[in-house]
Amino acid sequence: MRFTFLRLAPLWATLSASGPLHAAASLLVDDAGTTPEGTCQLETWTRQPASHRELTAVPACTLSGTELSLGLGHLRGEGTVPWALGAKRTLRHWHDERLQLAASIETAGDVRHGDARSWSLNLPVSVALDRQALSAAHFNAGWSRSRHERGITVGAGVEIRIAPTWSLLAEQARDAARQRSSQLGMRRHLRGDASLDLLGGRGHGAAGASWITVGLNLPLSR
Repeated sequence: MRFTFLRLAPLWATLSASGPLHAAASLLVDDAGTTPEGTCQLETWTRQPASHRELTAVPACTLSGTELSLGLGHLRGEGTVPWALGAKRTLRHWHDERLQLAASIETAGDVRHGDARSWSLNLPVSVALDRQALSAAHFNAGWSRSRHERGITVGAGVEIRIAPTWSLLAEQARDAARQRSSQLGMRRHLRGDASLDLLGGRGHGAAGASWITVGLNLPLSR
């Protein structure tokens, strides 16, 4: 829930103008949580690489145990309007929820073309690192397919509470094209389960692109 709603398409870390919305809102690696039953949440963020700016909003609601999300983005300077539709379900009650497993599916494309251009499956696992579950490690394994590439996607990340209102975020992920990306930053916890993220990221491929991400997560109902 806190990491991203659109998880599995090839990562924006490659910063391709033709790519779909990436897995991860402010983060690249998904966790195994969902929004509470009958409630909604909005994740919105801006990502600033060297060549353009990405603006994205992703509302999501949980009904009958399944979180449904619909994301819409805009890459200023590139002229693309990516969209993504996802569904995610969490399997709970493993060791008092200190260990959680989820399954998600997503299809994505570009508004200009109308049809879906990629789909993906993901299995996120989250492990609480303390009794209060304020700190956690997250692991992803999945499969992504688009018109240009297909393959296994993997990722790992941590969220470490270092103060009552601050958490340290660190992660690394690999997309279907075997491109690795990393992010490191901080999360400010606000009232009512809202949060604000500030992250620096970079790709590890030949291009070596880097970016800054600012993300805001807002609960819409309780």
